[in-house]
Amino acid sequence: MLFLTRRTDWLAANGWIIGAAVLSLAGLYPFSPVKYRCLDKCQAALGFVISHWHGAREKWHALLLGGRRGAFCVGCCWSLILLTFVLGIGSIGWMLALGMVMATEKNLLGGRHLAAPIGAILLLAALWIALTGATASY
Repeated sequence: MLFLTRRTDWLAANGWIIGAAVLSLAGLYPFSPVKYRCLDKCQAALGFVISHWHGAREKWHALLLGGRRGAFCVGCCWSLILLTFVLGIGSIGWMLALGMVMATEKNLLGGRHLAAPIGAILLLAALWIALTGATASY
């Protein structure tokens, strides 16, 4: 990203737009039903395996089952994974904090109830970046 900003003056002057857009996207996703469907499948590992295991061709079926469950886990956390990538480039602390949020959301019984407050915080952060970035550009 730093390489791109050196080559593009517009991006260097308006990088806040990308930050606000990524935070907005990550903040809106926890309010979608897809997030909760994926989170439910990702949290219940044993139930997922029991309901989808057929027993035929064990190695191949295990690979497919793992891929399918992995897709649900990525589906529940892809927006935070995106933030981890974007923020982790600049700060290992942010990367660890978002990793802990994802682990808490997935592994604790009440983790499901964290999604909406985290989404609201991310939307507020996006708004703050948009307001401060827009006023700083003038």
